[in-house]
Amino acid sequence: MLKAKDDMDIDKTIRSYIGSKHKLIGVRILSEESKKDRDKRPAKPMRYCQFIREAAVKGSEFILNVSDMSCPNAEICLGFIEPKYVDIQPRIMPANTKAVRIGKVEDSDVVLAVVTPKQMMELAVLLGGVNSEFRGEMALCGELTAGVFISKKPNVSFLCNGARMFAEFRDNEVVVGMPYETALKLAEKIEALSRTCGALCGCLTSDIPPQILTNFKKIGFEKGTDYFFGKVKGNNVRIYLNKDTQGRYNYITFHVPIKGDVKAEKPFEVKKRGKWSDIIGVFDIEGIGIDLYSGENLEDI
Repeated sequence: MLKAKDDMDIDKTIRSYIGSKHKLIGVRILSEESKKDRDKRPAKPMRYCQFIREAAVKGSEFILNVSDMSCPNAEICLGFIEPKYVDIQPRIMPANTKAVRIGKVEDSDVVLAVVTPKQMMELAVLLGGVNSEFRGEMALCGELTAGVFISKKPNVSFLCNGARMFAEFRDNEVVVGMPYETALKLAEKIEALSRTCGALCGCLTSDIPPQILTNFKKIGFEKGTDYFFGKVKGNNVRIYLNKDTQGRYNYITFHVPIKGDVKAEKPFEVKKRGKWSDIIGVFDIEGIGIDLYSGENLEDI
């Protein structure tokens, strides 16, 4: 298993980037139950999704065995027992689980994050896309823990009625599960971005007409993947172009990443992203008098 650097706090790094108020939850499947961990046993049995919710909201840590489970589906999905009558999938096979540790991210098998759709979008960009395989049943125990444990791939679930009813997950919350190694690489990528800046989203520059590329180059802006980059008064500036439904370039976005806290005047706004402040301004291209094809007024940016 990959290990985080001594100064790498995976939970803090990922949460600060997406602005999440909930702690990341590490889940470890144990084939043996240690006597020294008995002080982390819960006071009473609950559903697995309730333990996950409490760990995310309060930072609680638990060591669970089968007697701590009040939901029979979780007992099967997490590999405590084999199904007797009807097979349930996904589940950890064979059923050799003796305990499940919920809490710290380090040294876990699966990392769970409670996020909003927007935060999930931001994570998906960094992960290069995330598949979502869910049926609205056995979400936390099956789809997000057992499923990720088996597949070794991230998964997003929109949860199940049990998680929302008994564990009180909010309507605007989804949960993503990922292997520990994926969470570590994600945190390392965020650390690298925090030293340079980050990214918004625009049309791929490979799809932009050559004359527009030439006009940006004339004013000192080179093309990236989906943006142009250059410097204005010593500051790094990124420019994104967006199309309307007719395929016409209608908006231009200026993005100036600055380390630390800054203020900006309207129509620009500031968005915090970890250690960085993103100054962002979105303008109607015709409204500010720019002609991308002729380059008219482009140098005035």
